[in-house]
Amino acid sequence: MKKYILFILFLGLLQSTFAQQELKRANHYFERAFYSDAIPLYENLITSHKNSKLIKNLADCYYNTYDMKSAARWYSYLISNYGDTVNESYHFKLNQALKAIGETTKASETLIKYYNNNDAKEKANLVSAHDIYIENISAIGNRFNIKNLGINTAKSEFGAIAIDSNLIFAATKKETSLLNKVYKWNNEAYLDLYKAPLTQIHLGDTISKSLSKNINTKMHEGVLAITKDRKTIYFTRNNFIKGKKKTDGKKVSNLKIYKAEFIDNEWKNITELPFNGDDFSTAHPALSPDEKTLFFSSDREGGYGSYDIYATTINNDGTYGEPKNLGTEINTDKKEQFPFLDANGNLYFSSNGLPGFGLLDVFIAVTKNGKFQKPDNIGLPVNSSYDDFSFSTIAATKKGFFSSNRPQGKGSDDVYEFVETKPLIIEDCKQTIVGILVDKTTEKPIPFGSIEIVYKEQKKKFTTGADASFKFIVGCNESYTITGSKIGYEPNTKIVYTSKERNKVNNATLKLFSLFEKEKEQQIAMQKEREEKAEKEKAEKEKALKQKKESIKSAINNESAIVKTKEKTIIKTEPINFDYNMWYLRQESRTRLSRVINIMNKYPNMIIEIGTHTDRRGNNTYNKNLSQKRANSVRTHLIKEGIAANRVRATGYGELKPVIKCKTDDSCSEEEHELNRRCEIVIVKWE
Repeated sequence: MKKYILFILFLGLLQSTFAQQELKRANHYFERAFYSDAIPLYENLITSHKNSKLIKNLADCYYNTYDMKSAARWYSYLISNYGDTVNESYHFKLNQALKAIGETTKASETLIKYYNNNDAKEKANLVSAHDIYIENISAIGNRFNIKNLGINTAKSEFGAIAIDSNLIFAATKKETSLLNKVYKWNNEAYLDLYKAPLTQIHLGDTISKSLSKNINTKMHEGVLAITKDRKTIYFTRNNFIKGKKKTDGKKVSNLKIYKAEFIDNEWKNITELPFNGDDFSTAHPALSPDEKTLFFSSDREGGYGSYDIYATTINNDGTYGEPKNLGTEINTDKKEQFPFLDANGNLYFSSNGLPGFGLLDVFIAVTKNGKFQKPDNIGLPVNSSYDDFSFSTIAATKKGFFSSNRPQGKGSDDVYEFVETKPLIIEDCKQTIVGILVDKTTEKPIPFGSIEIVYKEQKKKFTTGADASFKFIVGCNESYTITGSKIGYEPNTKIVYTSKERNKVNNATLKLFSLFEKEKEQQIAMQKEREEKAEKEKAEKEKALKQKKESIKSAINNESAIVKTKEKTIIKTEPINFDYNMWYLRQESRTRLSRVINIMNKYPNMIIEIGTHTDRRGNNTYNKNLSQKRANSVRTHLIKEGIAANRVRATGYGELKPVIKCKTDDSCSEEEHELNRRCEIVIVKWE
């Protein structure tokens, strides 16, 4: 068992040691820019050794070998999990990778979010401004017809320039040899300069021939420029001296510009230009039309970012002036490379720092009075979401060539031919606001009315014509406040929000309400309000009456002393009797009336009638007066006990309402006569 445990521990230690060795090897490849070799090592390590540095390196490997889908995946993972430790460059590379795979909205949102979270509002606004600029460029449509050349292969071909009857370009070595070295960046062969007859560039790649055995070496040779007399050539090559590669402290062989002279049908006297350096790259030479200035790209110290474009004078004695950076009008804190000047002195170059469709795009800086103007993106379809570069024109034509590594090509970098079919006219996105001033009641136009449009702090006013119409040309993705008015009408306002759609027409018709009609409508409204109020009051009264009835009904049900008959509702008490021919209250009657007092105190809105009756004996007048006196006697007692006088009515009915009808005095018994001599407490009103 102990041996087994020791074996497991040894195996774990062995795996850990192996992983550390693999990580060291992967990092070594990465530092040497051997990205293709580093990727599988990092992928094997990522499952068990995730950390920010490893993920950064893996994402950069994919980015530098143009697997943008994988690059976007790992940059997203990096920022999601290590966002606080990830600097701006990785957010920018995620932005570029997302653009490359078509997720342009997410690309902008990612970068804007980063800038806003880091209080870099100006940079966030610049991203939004770039997006609007690209929308305006896209609106022009395709400015060129392009065609992928037959000289292209699955490997790299780029940097083409037409020289007389030939096309000169850089390509991976086409001559197979065991001595050919592989460029570890992408595991392709090193680049050489080739030529092909312009009449045959669509026939296939076999027509390409090496430009010169003296110029081409086992290292890279690339972008070139040539004088009009075809006797001097400037070209790009790795730092290669007397057949040996020279590297910097990171084991990287930087690029330099070399010059060669055409003597006896051969390129000879190959010399390095004096402003090169071993610790930085100088590449992509381009000549001004008068051949007195040499332009190039370099990442030397003192620049604004990665690569900047510089210019140096070519003196008559063959010496060169001090290289000068073209400044912030051309250069950004990102890459500016592959300059080219046409016959008019306009500068074409590629940049990923100016507003583009993704990665490197081609830009033009028109020359005016000896100065380059603000660059413009040359548009579609030369530019794409991938690298588009090495743009060159054929003098006195609208034709030329450019290079791109877009996925629709044959392989890595391809050379494309273009024909310009449409001028570069950049127009801001515009929309139209139209409408008519209309009478709200009659639906008829209101001529000669006033219209005011407000945009931010700007105001414009004008008067409509006889047709009452109005029209404004406005910007996209903005809000405008439109107000219409005229004497005798109530003003009306509408806010119009324009979208990003170009040339959209927005209807802002305004209906104005006549003040006369308004007064009339107000009167109608007031009458309606009065009627509604009356209806409401009526409904409330009916409701109150209903509640009152329900309350009375409830009280009747709850009060045993209250009795409802078909004809009336009474407060039932024990008999209230009077002595013969008398009207004063007996003591027991006073006691019996306490029930009435209690109920009336309980229901303070109750009104009663004291109705007293006699039997039929005696004459009618006498009985009437006697019963009234008896009713008054009861009323007086109730008032003395605190019942308000207006709540008690007293009525003497005499013999007019007998309970038992007696035809003669003798036809009824004494008990029946006594029933007729009664006092009733009748509820008259109960609110």
